Amino acid sequence: MTIAARDPRSTDELRKALVESLMAVIGAPDDVPTAETAATTLRGLDERLVSEAGSG
Repeated sequence: MTIAARDPRSTDELRKALVESLMAVIGAPDDVPTAETAATTLRGLDERLVSEAGSG
């Protein structure tokens, strides 16, 4: 199961979460868990957008 399939948030909510995650990385650039959260959010949004593009 993909990250996007497990995430119950809408695509718009994922976009907002990505912005928040990237802002957190800017605020704490050496914090590995923060970077991992941002990376996971980015992968989830990417999977979701690819999936939506393929189904349209």
